Amino acid sequence: MTSMQVLLIDDDLHTRSVLSRYLEKEGFHVLKDSDETSALNRMLQNQTDLVVLDIDLSELNGLELCAKIRHENHTPVLILTSRHDEKDVISSFEAGPDDVVVKPFSPREVVHRISAIIRRTSVQVSPKASSSRLCLDPKARKVTVNGIEIELTLKEYDLLYYLVNHTGRSFSRENLITEVWHYAYQGDCRTVYTHIKRLRKKMNVAAPGSGQLIQTIRGVGYRMSSWLGPSG
Repeated sequence: MTSMQVLLIDDDLHTRSVLSRYLEKEGFHVLKDSDETSALNRMLQNQTDLVVLDIDLSELNGLELCAKIRHENHTPVLILTSRHDEKDVISSFEAGPDDVVVKPFSPREVVHRISAIIRRTSVQVSPKASSSRLCLDPKARKVTVNGIEIELTLKEYDLLYYLVNHTGRSFSRENLITEVWHYAYQGDCRTVYTHIKRLRKKMNVAAPGSGQLIQTIRGVGYRMSSWLGPSG
């Protein structure tokens, strides 16, 4: 079962219900929100792996919302649209989504496209990431990327240290909750997702692309790429 979280932003109750049922059947955790502003805030708080966005929203311009998501982070986006005109479809792609699906659609097709997006974006390490050297000094709790020190919170360091010391091994969010936070999993792993996002962001500031050393493994969780340099 995948631990991937999909945020579904659509003010049509039927669409939300049908897509949620199909996605959950495939093991995705679906976050549903009919209030676009609330949904955007949820996404900006790093609580989702992928956004399914209907551009024909009542309160917000869907294309502008897609552009805002793209501006804030690299969360994959799949756009849903009822506009069949070729010009409108092209305009949808120009907003920067990973894919566009025109309504009416087959729910199975949408699930297939979501899975394809995740495969393309989850386990890719850029050339910049592959040449990045991540070093940890356990005694000083100091972390550097290509010689540049990055400031981490205690739990960010603990999480990174655990992944580095198990380089190449994949861990679910539930595993990490138990091993790093030391408490039993109770159905909410958003704190792991948030800490991973913050770690990647801080690493990327020091060395662009280095955050991809922490890989997302679809259906499992996370692992540290074996490209990093030795700790210490």
